[in-house]
Amino acid sequence: MKEIPRTPSTQAPVALPGVVALVDDDLQIGQALSTWFKLGGLQTAHHSSSESLLQAITQTNGHPTLPSSTDPSQRTELVAAVLDLNLPGMSGFALATTLRERFPRLPMVIITALREDERAPYGAAPSSITCLQKPFDLDALDEALFPMMHANMVDDLTNRS
Repeated sequence: MKEIPRTPSTQAPVALPGVVALVDDDLQIGQALSTWFKLGGLQTAHHSSSESLLQAITQTNGHPTLPSSTDPSQRTELVAAVLDLNLPGMSGFALATTLRERFPRLPMVIITALREDERAPYGAAPSSITCLQKPFDLDALDEALFPMMHANMVDDLTNRS
């Protein structure tokens, strides 16, 4: 009997611990990215502004947390953030800088429809944060976030032992 290889679309998603914050004022982008992360077994929390995310984050046991999507009275660890550059209020670069200062190990990616030469008014992205231009390849998003997310999970497991 020939074995049929399982593709990601035929495998049941495995729920991973944590939530990815999606900060974009375009609801369709937020929904599309949410679907992508859910296919990978991750929860998402969509915020339409930097201020909304910053207001929702608290620190629990030294880790950033957000209200759980299934039970808002519970907190879920924030494991990554995808930030639009051009947001109402605080820009994605300013949000990334604030988050980097508060949570140095948080994996982040900036997404934008702006070309590199149009980004100058926003300043520069903090070091070690990838900036992807829309439309971007979802594999590039994974490559920018998942190695750091996995390294953080391994470090956390090692430190708990």
